Amino acid sequence: MSNIKTREVVKGTIKTIDKSVVATQKTKDNIVSVKQKSENATTNEDRNVNEYAVNRIETTTRATIVGTGKVKQKGNESVKTTKDNIIKTKSSIKNIKTKLTEKRKIKNTTKGIKTSQQVAKKSKKVATESVKASQRAIKYARETARRTYHGVKLAVKATISSIKAIIAGTKALISALIAGGWIALVVIIVICLIGLLCGSVFGIFFSGEKSSSNSITMKEVIAECNQEFSDKLQNIQDTNPHDEYVLDGNMATWKDVLIIYAVKQSGGNNQQEIATIDNNKKQVLKNIFWDMNQLTHEVKTEMVIEQGVNALEKPKEVQKQVLHITITSKTAEQMKTEYHFTPMQLQQYNELSSEDYAMLWDGVIYGLDSGEYINWRQKGAAWSNIRIGNTTSTIGDIGCLVTSISILIEKSGVDTGNITPFNPGTFVEALNKNNGFDSNGNLQYAPINKVVPDFKYMGNVNLRGKTRTEKLTLITQYFNQGYYLVVEVKGATPGNQHWVAVIGIDGNSVIMVDPGTNHTNMWNAYEFSKTSQFNYFKAN
Repeated sequence: MSNIKTREVVKGTIKTIDKSVVATQKTKDNIVSVKQKSENATTNEDRNVNEYAVNRIETTTRATIVGTGKVKQKGNESVKTTKDNIIKTKSSIKNIKTKLTEKRKIKNTTKGIKTSQQVAKKSKKVATESVKASQRAIKYARETARRTYHGVKLAVKATISSIKAIIAGTKALISALIAGGWIALVVIIVICLIGLLCGSVFGIFFSGEKSSSNSITMKEVIAECNQEFSDKLQNIQDTNPHDEYVLDGNMATWKDVLIIYAVKQSGGNNQQEIATIDNNKKQVLKNIFWDMNQLTHEVKTEMVIEQGVNALEKPKEVQKQVLHITITSKTAEQMKTEYHFTPMQLQQYNELSSEDYAMLWDGVIYGLDSGEYINWRQKGAAWSNIRIGNTTSTIGDIGCLVTSISILIEKSGVDTGNITPFNPGTFVEALNKNNGFDSNGNLQYAPINKVVPDFKYMGNVNLRGKTRTEKLTLITQYFNQGYYLVVEVKGATPGNQHWVAVIGIDGNSVIMVDPGTNHTNMWNAYEFSKTSQFNYFKAN
């Protein structure tokens, strides 16, 4: 990933190299070097643990390992001191690793003259004890890695001054390094980098978690904006009598909103840190949100085709009052022009817009453990043209239900067996091999239990004729009991069904991943009266 290059030009002076950028890049290289060396020095069991820790830490800090602008002299000296100490301890770490590796080896010979029976007996005992010890070590190391990761996340969410204080205690950290191995080394480097970068535009990636019990997180601000948007939609419906309701358009993506917020607040030269949020910053973000999302509406008298209540009754054309609500959203590309970004701001904008940071943005918006499944759609994806069963229809045509279920399977984290990699396409292919669809392309639930045994279909709940409160209560009840829900949101009339995956409940809102749109609030996007049913699953 490219670094943000900064250059100061002062008339009548000599141009100087920004040493903080060089130091940061070298520190980045050290992380890669340390990881490679540590992988070569460990056993297979340890390597799995090491990779877990590295991957979690690298995912969290991936964006912060890019170059930054100017940093204070004290920060530069701290990084240099830390780097020098790390270099001095490399040989010590290597020796310790060698000794630890040697201790794990089971001796193949014994002293003195022993019978073959004694040798076999002792070897078996040693091997058993070694396996048990290894299992205990792996379990402890995994837990240590998890604690280390969460510890780092909590530490970096403190203030910049507290992070600098940690960096200043380099000697104590080096002692911990010698005792704790290479993972501690990575932790030190991560803390140093965060100390340098959390005050920059990349601080946005640390805004998703609390630094104190009274602090505001980015997820809370996003939820508040979504609720305000939902309230405006509901107010339009309540104040405009209508028979039918149509919502056109999509909200601006939160990634676009947050990129514009980060760059606007930074001003191109880190004018204001954005790792933390106060009421003033929250209002700035809300203003940007509403600049990027506008609502208009009108009621029209239209002739609408109404389906019969049973198969024998023919559809008929009736006159109805149809409320049309239109969401007009702006992209980040449009906003950078509207806000007249400077060349330095455009440089920051281009960096934050890189696809390299997709997972980090998901972490800020949806939470740390969000995966790629939140971006799975039935149309416009690599799997969109895969056929459903023996029909001529594809996932892109009628695959909303199976895509929604695949989203929940991935979210649950269950073992997907031989379906590797797991996604809507490979899931449908596995179902096709196990009679997963009837001749009309309707999903059969028993084969789901066969291809993904740890994710079981449990049943269906009918929501027809219930109030919004009743529907919300039922959905919340099943969700809170640990079930995974897919909800039908278009009334389940012939030829007009659509399913979405429920991933959360936020007050009076149902949060979804929609395989058809980028909407996340179910009853903002779809009229609650047409939420007709849901299927629920259990993950083992």
